[in-house]
Amino acid sequence: MALHDFVKIDKSRFEDAVKAYFLWKELNALIKNSHNRGINFPETISETLLCAAMGFELNRGTGGDAREPKTQAIIESKATSNWDRDTTSFSPSENFDALYFLRLNQRDDELYIYNTGINSDDLKSIQVNKTQTLGDQQAQGRRPRFSVIKFIIEANDIEPVAKVELRTKKIIKL
Repeated sequence: MALHDFVKIDKSRFEDAVKAYFLWKELNALIKNSHNRGINFPETISETLLCAAMGFELNRGTGGDAREPKTQAIIESKATSNWDRDTTSFSPSENFDALYFLRLNQRDDELYIYNTGINSDDLKSIQVNKTQTLGDQQAQGRRPRFSVIKFIIEANDIEPVAKVELRTKKIIKL
């Protein structure tokens, strides 16, 4: 059974997430100076920023990353700090009502938020290789990996619904 601990993101939590973003960015740059690979964009930052921008409640328990308070919809979020590409994985037991994708433009410190219009059932039909769908791989107990940018955002011409300007701490609905 899923444990839920929903939190409304107030101004203080939003500002803490923005501060954490800039600390992550600085640490990531230091690490990339001596290693090929940087640090993944922390979900504690991306999920908080998503909730602040969209009015969702952050789930600090299990069973989805957030909740839409009016409809009780379970929100799953995935994020990338690489604007051009991503590799995302989903657990075999994913269950959500709406998938949101967060795409970070590090150069300009802007986070773009996309409502993919996809739920966990829709996700199962996405072709992840020549012979299998995401659902096929989940049924085998695997964590399928694919690009949300390529297979969902670009394939369906999805535009962002919001932008977070991290330098100015502005949230803009698009």
